[in-house]
Amino acid sequence: MLGAELIRRCLVAAAAAVLAALVPQVVPWRLCDGPGCLLVGIIAVPLLVFGVALLAWAIMAVGRVRPAWPVALGGPLVFFALVSTVVDLPNVVVFFVVAAASYAYAALVTADALSRAWQVALATPVVVLFGWGVIPHLLPAS
Repeated sequence: MLGAELIRRCLVAAAAAVLAALVPQVVPWRLCDGPGCLLVGIIAVPLLVFGVALLAWAIMAVGRVRPAWPVALGGPLVFFALVSTVVDLPNVVVFFVVAAASYAYAALVTADALSRAWQVALATPVVVLFGWGVIPHLLPAS
């Protein structure tokens, strides 16, 4: 029964990611154009990511993923770790596949059924990828 519950947890998290990621695709987000909109982008993008994570958390809570908040917080981190280093997003289909896989992976890593050693072992590659994608942008150019 342990395996079936873990699979259900990952599938519900993947479905929640796809459903939550559909909202920004459906709503017309035409705020402004041009270089003067940089500040709007700096504020709007994190709010949009937080809103999608919040919506995914609510969908996972309805789908009985317990606890859902670590998956909702970890899913975007896995997504950005993959997108900033390994995966190129040439079209919308790849975007949704990567989002679903990211949330499913976050659901696997945060499952109570896994021991702490397995959780650390599964989370380590994501932390390394995230660092690999972010740290070079924080260092001064030589």
